[in-house]
This record gives sequence, C-alpha cells and structure tokens, in this order.
Amino acid sequence: MKKRELKLFSKELTPEQQEKRKKIEMCFRAISCVVFLLAMIGIGYLVFPIFSGVGQKGWLDGVQKRISGYGGIHGVLMFLAIQALQVLVAVIPAIQVVGGVLYGPFFGSLISFLGIVLGSLAVWGIVKKLGAPLVQAIVSEKHLKKFSFLEDDHKLLLILIILYIIPGIPKDVVTYLVPLTKIKMREFFLYVLPWRIPAIVLSTAFGSSATNGNMAATIVLGAVTLVIAILGLVFKDKIVAAMSRISRRRRHKTDKTDNQAQK
Repeated sequence: MKKRELKLFSKELTPEQQEKRKKIEMCFRAISCVVFLLAMIGIGYLVFPIFSGVGQKGWLDGVQKRISGYGGIHGVLMFLAIQALQVLVAVIPAIQVVGGVLYGPFFGSLISFLGIVLGSLAVWGIVKKLGAPLVQAIVSEKHLKKFSFLEDDHKLLLILIILYIIPGIPKDVVTYLVPLTKIKMREFFLYVLPWRIPAIVLSTAFGSSATNGNMAATIVLGAVTLVIAILGLVFKDKIVAAMSRISRRRRHKTDKTDNQAQK
C-alpha cells in the first residue's frame, strides 16, 4: 500500500507556481487595502450618524428614527456586502456588533450569518478554481503549519466543528483551508458553518443593547464576551496543538501499518 502524501497546504511549488503565487499575493494585498478602506467608509456611513449625538437630549429617539431608515434594501445590501467581504478579506474587523446596532439581535444575526455564508461560498469557489497556490499566497506560513493537521481526513468534520466553536480561532483563515481538504461542501455549510451563530448572536445582542440604552444588559453581555475572549486566548493554541499531536500520532501509526503491509 502506497504511503499517503499529506502536504496539501505546504507542498513544494514549481518556479512557475512560485511566480504565480507572488503575483496573487501582491494582487490580494492591493485588493485587501482597497476593500478595507471601502468597508471602513461603508461602516462609517452607516454608524457615525447614529453615534454623533451621544448624550444629547432626544438622542435615543433620533437613533431609532435613523435605524428605521436602514431597514430598506439599500442599507441591508450594503451591510450584507461588508459582512461577506469580511470573510474574503480578514483584515476587516468584526462587524456583527454593527448589525446589532442597525437591525437588532434577531435580524442583525440573520443578515450577518447570511453574509458569512455568501462570503464562504465565494471563498470555496475561488479556492477550488485556483487551488493551493492561492491559499499559500493568502494564508501565512505560520497558519499553514499550525493547521496542517487538517490534511488528515480522520474525524475531520468533528475537528472543524470544534475549531469553529473555540473563540479566537481565525475562522476566516480556516475557511480558505477547508476546500483543500477531503470535507465536502455540503457537509461544511450544513454542519460546520452554523457553529458561528452563537458568537454572532452574542455580538449583535451587545450592539443592540448598547444602542437601546440598556446598560445592565450591555454590561452583562460585554462581561460574557470578555470572559469568552480571554478563555479563547488562553486555551485555543493548546487545543489546536493537541489536535495536531493526535493527528501526527495517528499518521505515524498509519504509516507504520502501511510499511508492515508492504513487507
């Protein structure tokens, strides 16, 4: 039985592929800068008028009136596009809080998740089209090595679910890696991606409560978010490292079994 090759993310590139990778990297960096600036302008356009009169008399009434103006298709499509671009270009900061400010916890979460789905669909299609050279140009070598255990298809679906539950994991980076693995598109979108919903709901609820002047809920949600973020920062690398060690041991065991079968 032939030994398996598990170097989907970091395999050796030919000189032509390396040149292509450099061009893709330069192009992606330029696009990222443009998208980041456009996204910040869009977020500023949506949010600045809301917070410009903080503390003034009648501010909350003005906020509600302003937000009602974003309920049309124009505002929804703009926010949806920014959320989708966040998946494509990870330099855009998380904007789910803005979704809570503009549309409340329910519709804010719904629109944010739909944007993430659309962005993930775009990433999946691009990676399937351009393959490993694109991923190597976009994803840092540090992350390629860190998540190299995803090359092993053993319990991959469960591993991805765990990664999407853990706070602090760069999920947009993982989204670029998944199309190179054995996971099927249907499995990823049905069973993995929905695990982003709890964090989305928490963020939108925080944004909504802050805008509505509900300080008690804002403080509680902020404290919960902070605790979860700290736990993620403390344990995420340890959990990822543990997954990597388990994958290496299983790979070594499989290779040993294959070698014995060849003798």
